[in-house]
Amino acid sequence: MKMKMKNMKTKTACFVCLAFLLCSCQEKQLEPINLSKGKPAQVRDVLPERIPGGAVISFVIPQDADVLSVKAVYTLTNGKERESIVSFYGNSLTVEGYNDTLEHEALLYTVSRAQVLSDPLSVKFTPLESPLSKTIKSIDIISDFGGAYFTWKNKDKVMLTAEMLSEDANGKLHTVRIVSSSLDSAYFSIRGYDPKPQKFGLIIGDNWDNVSDTIYPEGGWLTPKEESQLDKKLFSIYKVNNNYITGDATFVNWEGRDEYMFDDDVATYGHSYTGSLPVNITLDLGKAAQLSRVVFFQRYIPSDPIPYYGWGNPRHIIVYGRLDAPPSSGSFTDWTELIDFTMIKPSGTNSDYTVCTDEDLQAAQIGHEASFPMSENAWRYLRFHFATSWENRPYVHPAEITLYGEYAE
Repeated sequence: MKMKMKNMKTKTACFVCLAFLLCSCQEKQLEPINLSKGKPAQVRDVLPERIPGGAVISFVIPQDADVLSVKAVYTLTNGKERESIVSFYGNSLTVEGYNDTLEHEALLYTVSRAQVLSDPLSVKFTPLESPLSKTIKSIDIISDFGGAYFTWKNKDKVMLTAEMLSEDANGKLHTVRIVSSSLDSAYFSIRGYDPKPQKFGLIIGDNWDNVSDTIYPEGGWLTPKEESQLDKKLFSIYKVNNNYITGDATFVNWEGRDEYMFDDDVATYGHSYTGSLPVNITLDLGKAAQLSRVVFFQRYIPSDPIPYYGWGNPRHIIVYGRLDAPPSSGSFTDWTELIDFTMIKPSGTNSDYTVCTDEDLQAAQIGHEASFPMSENAWRYLRFHFATSWENRPYVHPAEITLYGEYAE
């Protein structure tokens, strides 16, 4: 009898809980956080200011506590509809992405806390010449060592994406390299081509889906310059009376040697002394050459715990050049800075040297390449300034440095 009474009490409690839950569910309703108070008032005192590719529209927000934000709705030259939104704390917003200088219209709305829009307010404006349009006019494509050299000016420093094109086996243009850059002066190369006339091209676009037509070099054809690896047998570490010039240092430490950095053997290396960074070393090429690129190889010893992108492998390197013999004082006067290069991992995991993808390893194995600026100048002496190492160790141990170009006549 007691057991039956206990079961009845348990069932009764369950029914009460279920009824409570059902009532609670029925009472819970989805409603706007803020109830609508009708359409908010429009902004006033609207004034558009022309900018490259768009306009900055200033206004006065109505004195209404219900106004949450202001937005502009507009259509770009390419037919894409865009919105620009600013909170009630702001008094202007930017509409951008146009690639012409025609008159355009934006519709301004105030937005209430209940997400109700005001009546639209039309604003007319005429953009200044777009960053993309200005950049297209500055593009130059010329012959480079083993390929083509692409340059342009990006005065507004907006992010632009460029596709570099070359001929395939069937004579059709195809994309061989894609780069994105916001540099005010950009230059890039594609290489690996025979010195015979062929077609190259460039397509460049912005972040608003505006894209140029295919841009060709003057005359439509280019003949790449012949490129070869410079002869390392001619190389020597530059010294005066068998002494390093002031500011340079020996790389003969921990089984390293100066000449091992230029011996065509990635299994050997140079090693600066502890506490040497930043450190310099000066190379005599043996004879003057026009330079196209340099390839840096990292030290890697599988039997030792020295990984790619780790220990004292070089990371930030600056290369200087000069034609005549440098003074023993080590002064950087009359040296020309040619390359400022920071080694990066393709995976982007640069802050964690313990993580390396297959792509990272492959990049290290084939070497990290940096291009010299396109120039008719020839250089005989190069000074390598090693600024940092991968683990910020106070020394650096490059495995190999390989140079390409063409010897001066």
